[in-house]
Amino acid sequence: MEAQFRLEADGRFRFLALINKTTARTWSPPDTEDSSPISLTIDQAQLNETALYALAEQSATHIEPEGIRQTIVLDSRLLPARIRFEAEVHAGQPFLRYRAFYRNSGSVSSYVTEADMLSWKFQGREQRFRGFFVGQWAWGGERANFEPHEVDLSQLDGPVEAFTGAYGNHSTWGALRDEADHGLAFGWEFDGRARAHAEHDRGAGILRVDSLVQRLNHAVEPAGEFLVPGAFVGLFRGDWDEAGYRTQRFVEAVLAAPLPPSEGARFPYVAFNSWGYQWGINEAVLREAAQRAEDLGVEVFTVDFGWARVTGDWHPDPTKFPSGLQPLSDYVHSLGMKFGLHLPFAEATAESQVLRQHPDWAVVPSPNQQRAYFEAKGLCLSHQPAQEWVISEILRVVRENGVDWLLQDGENMVKGCFATRHTHAPDDSNYSNSVEGLNVVIRAVRAALPALLLENCEDGGNMQTFHMVQNYVTSIVNDNSDFLTTRRSIYGATFPFPPRYTDRYMETTPWDNYRTRSHFFGGPLILMDKITEWPDFMVEFMKKELGIYRSLRLHIRDGKVYHLGPPPDGNFNDSIQSHHEASDRSVIFVYRQETASDRELVRPRGLRWDGIYRVRFQDSPRSYAAAGREIMESGVLVELPTQFFAEIVYIEPLAAA
Repeated sequence: MEAQFRLEADGRFRFLALINKTTARTWSPPDTEDSSPISLTIDQAQLNETALYALAEQSATHIEPEGIRQTIVLDSRLLPARIRFEAEVHAGQPFLRYRAFYRNSGSVSSYVTEADMLSWKFQGREQRFRGFFVGQWAWGGERANFEPHEVDLSQLDGPVEAFTGAYGNHSTWGALRDEADHGLAFGWEFDGRARAHAEHDRGAGILRVDSLVQRLNHAVEPAGEFLVPGAFVGLFRGDWDEAGYRTQRFVEAVLAAPLPPSEGARFPYVAFNSWGYQWGINEAVLREAAQRAEDLGVEVFTVDFGWARVTGDWHPDPTKFPSGLQPLSDYVHSLGMKFGLHLPFAEATAESQVLRQHPDWAVVPSPNQQRAYFEAKGLCLSHQPAQEWVISEILRVVRENGVDWLLQDGENMVKGCFATRHTHAPDDSNYSNSVEGLNVVIRAVRAALPALLLENCEDGGNMQTFHMVQNYVTSIVNDNSDFLTTRRSIYGATFPFPPRYTDRYMETTPWDNYRTRSHFFGGPLILMDKITEWPDFMVEFMKKELGIYRSLRLHIRDGKVYHLGPPPDGNFNDSIQSHHEASDRSVIFVYRQETASDRELVRPRGLRWDGIYRVRFQDSPRSYAAAGREIMESGVLVELPTQFFAEIVYIEPLAAA
C-alpha cells in the first residue's frame, strides 16, 4: 500500500490517494469535496477537511513490527490547538493504521464534542459498491449473534449504520468493494459506543465512510491532550473472505496481544471452566474436576463465578474454600495445568465492603440502563479512586492465588455513568470509561503482570473491537450456548477477527461428534460441563476428540477461513473451511443436524488449480487423489450417515513425482 496526504499551500490537510501497489487500483477523494483523516469538533469549531493549518514539524521513524511511522504536527489557524497525526505502514501488510492527537495550546479548558475515527471520502462516480459488516453477541444471543450483513450501497437512498462497541450491536469492522472486487476494509480501535456509516451518494459521485464516538463531551485542560481512538484502512482484491483474512493477518502481525513465546506452539488451549457446576463449587468438587481435566488433557483450569464470598469482595468464600484458593491453585499447577480465575472486577453488590465504604464509586446509570450483573452495581472505571482500587485488587488477587489466566467478565465493560461528582464529566463516560477507564486498568495490569493471559468475556461476546484484541489473547463469542448457536457465532465472527479471538464454552454433554466438533473451529475450546459425572466411555471418546482438536488448532488459528455457504440454521447441512496458505493444506468441517440428506457436496476453495491433493476423511475410510481444479469445480462428496453427525475433510498436497 501507498498512502498519500498533502498540506496545501492554503493550509488544508488533505487525503490524496490510497494505492494498491499490487493491482494498481487507486482510491482517490472526490473531485467536488476534500477529504481529511482529521475530523474533530472543539468548542463548536470544526477541525476537518476545511480547516487551515501551519506545519510545525514532521518526521518518519522505523517501528516494530517492521514498518514506518510518519508523524505530522500541525498548528491550527482557527483555534489555539496543535494536531499530531500519526500514520503507520508495516511490511507485507496492505493497511494504513493512523490516529490523531489534539493538544490544547490555549490558557483555558476546551471541550471536544465530536470525533470521527473514519473520516474518509472517495471518488464514487460511475461505479457501484457493496458493503459488508458483522454483528456481535447481544442479550444472550437472542438479539444478535454475529450475523453478517451485506448491502448494496449503490441502491440505498442513505447511509447504512453500524452501532459498535461494548453493549453495541455490531463489531468494529466493515468492508466495501466495487464491481471488479477491488475493496477497502476498515477497523476502529475503540471499546466504547460508536456509530459508523457508509454511503454511496450516487448523485454527487461520493463514497463516504465515518465512525463517530457517541456522547462525547471531553474536557481538555491547557497543555492537555485528547486522543482520537486509532483506526485502520486496508486494501484487498476479492470477496468478503479475502477482506476478512487480510484484516486478520494485519491484526495478528500488528495489533493482537502477543502470546508468551513458549505458548505459541500450543495455543489455542484446551480449557475447563467450572460454570457447569454454577455455584455448587468448593475445594473438594474442584479437586475432583481437576483430576478429570488433567486426564482429558486440559491445559487451563478456570474457576468461574461463585468462588468469592460476595461480588466485589474478591476473597475466597471461607465455607467453600476454608484454606483459600492457593491450595487449589497449587494442586492444579502440580497436574501441569494453568490456573484460571473468573473476575468481574468492575462489578460489586451493595453488601460488598467496597460499596459499603465507598457508595459514591458506583456507576450512576441512565434510567433506561436497567440490566445488572447478578444484582451487582457497576464500579466507574474512569473515577480515579475507584480505578486505582480496581487495579490494586486485580494485582492482589492474581498474586495471592497464583493466577495464570484471568477471565474478565461483567455486564458492559464501558458503562454509561451520569455521576456529577466523579472525576469524569457526567456526559462523557462513554469515552472516559473506555480510553481513560478500562484501557488504563488493563494496561496497568499487563505492565505489572506481563505473563498473565487475559480472556475477554464481556457479556458473552459483546465487546468485539480492535482495541479489545490489543489487551486480550482471546475473546468469547457465545456464552455457554448450544451447538447450533455456537456455529452461527463462529460463522460471523471469523469474518473480521482472527480465529483465536473466537473461544467457545462447550456446556453441552459430548454424546456424539456433532456436539464436540461444533465447538472445534476457532480459539480456545473450553469445556463447561460437569466432567466428573461423565461415564468412562464418554471420557475415552472425549480424549480422542480433543486429540483431533489439538492436531488442528494451529492450522485453524493461522488459516484463511472460507464460509462455504450461508450461516447455519439447522435446516441444511452446513460447512466451513480453513486453508493454511503456507502448507497449502485445508480442513473442512461438515455438519448434519436434523436434515434428511445423508450426503453433502462441498466445494473447497483456495487450492492451487494445478496442484495434486490427497482427499481423506476423519471417519469415512475413503481417500483419493485429484487435481485442485477438479476438487474445487466438482466438489467433495461427504457422507453424513446419521443425524447429528459431523465429518472432517482433509485436503493435503501430494509431493511432486
